[in-house]
Amino acid sequence: MKPINIKAMMAMIKDEPEDKYIPVLKPVLMQILTELKHLRRKNSQLGGKNARLRREKKALEIMLSAVVINDDME
Repeated sequence: MKPINIKAMMAMIKDEPEDKYIPVLKPVLMQILTELKHLRRKNSQLGGKNARLRREKKALEIMLSAVVINDDME
């Protein structure tokens, strides 16, 4: 499924005459698009945080394995 271009949708809705939509529908649709935009941003931030934590975990596992190998040699 192709992602929605939120900016284009919002611009298209703002440019439409008021009588084109049911009066309640236009504000609700704008709210949904705004919420979707916020959720995409939050998802992107969480993805970056997840990647950073994975890198840190990998580094810690490497350091731990080095410590275990050194202990075995003694």
